[in-house]
Amino acid sequence: AVHSKGALNNRSDKAKKWRFSQMQNSQSGQVIPDPTNSKNAVMQFIWQKEGGKNYDANTQKKAHLYGEFGKSNTQEEVWSFRVYFPSKGMEKDNKAEIIIQWHGHPDTFESDRHPPLALDNRNDQLTVTWLYDQRAWTFPGSSDRHSRHKSLGKTPKDQWVQFVFHIKWDPDGDGMLKVWQDGRLKIDQHPIPIGFNDRIGPYLGFGIYKFENNSQHKKRIILFDDIQQWIIQ
Repeated sequence: AVHSKGALNNRSDKAKKWRFSQMQNSQSGQVIPDPTNSKNAVMQFIWQKEGGKNYDANTQKKAHLYGEFGKSNTQEEVWSFRVYFPSKGMEKDNKAEIIIQWHGHPDTFESDRHPPLALDNRNDQLTVTWLYDQRAWTFPGSSDRHSRHKSLGKTPKDQWVQFVFHIKWDPDGDGMLKVWQDGRLKIDQHPIPIGFNDRIGPYLGFGIYKFENNSQHKKRIILFDDIQQWIIQ
């Protein structure tokens, strides 16, 4: 079952609410039948090159849904989700797309920043990036000064891939990041600094985010299913 209300073209009464969406058009987010199980419904995102509204850069770059804010910048949580990369729709592309991100909520008068945690796809390779800033104020353009990257390897195609992220946010150094892919532990980092010194905790975004607003292809397609969250503390 899909956790995805927020889709603009929702065909499933089982879809749950999301806080808001950023979509190029009415076809960018839809609930469709699972390509591997016709009895299941999943979320499909479509990004089109040169799509979206000219006056809104976000709709040009994104087919994305967003969850609720975290309660604090030291929240510990586990997220699980399945992702399907279709070979027709996710061809090799040298322009990256973020498919999952946890975005920080800047404090009052603070500028937007890079996401403190993200999973992206470029050249058929999956990469996790995380960063932090323990300062009370993150200056514009400096949010990625403390960033780390870890490759998860080649992007699997035409099959469901299970990801589990265990995150303990803490910009001061007592944080944790563990990532499993199909049951295999790929990242095990602790204690680490991760996240920003914000009053409100990070929130989930997922779908397709072409932050360069470019691609070698006219269209990108990705599917999501079974998105779940457990808050530990």
